[in-house]
Amino acid sequence: MSLGNGLVLTGVAVVGVALMSPSPPKRAGGSGFERPFAAASPIKRGGIGLGASELERAPDGHFYAEARVNGASIRFMVDTGASVVMLTPADAQRAGIAVPAERALAAGVGGTVAVAPVMIDRLAIGALEARSIQAAVADQLPVSLLGQNFLAQFDSVEIRGDRMVLR
Repeated sequence: MSLGNGLVLTGVAVVGVALMSPSPPKRAGGSGFERPFAAASPIKRGGIGLGASELERAPDGHFYAEARVNGASIRFMVDTGASVVMLTPADAQRAGIAVPAERALAAGVGGTVAVAPVMIDRLAIGALEARSIQAAVADQLPVSLLGQNFLAQFDSVEIRGDRMVLR
């Protein structure tokens, strides 16, 4: 999978989620995940064209995708540096996702922040859909992030100039 250049979101506390641990929050020792995320179900290809979605770079330099999360329309910033899909509390509520009291720690370039692990039943962009996507809800997040655990379901993620193509 080709991911091109990583995206940077200045001022966001959670970018490039590096580790998750169950509640109560505590720092993980060593490397890797204390509690790794399970793989999502494979992408189901829809009937439009070759099953690709093309995104245009926004004026702020980032790529955004309109996605359906459990049927609700959610705007995501595509973040190739985020390990997992991250939701704002408002987007989780809109998608009918109950946010548990359990918290885990997510470490990123902005530091460590408490998040609530959740499961997304269905996440779709255009005709491309994945099921059982593990995600996290972060209170301080200004926009939901489309992370690696969803992007890895595609055959390729290509950035060419001002276009990103998900296949």
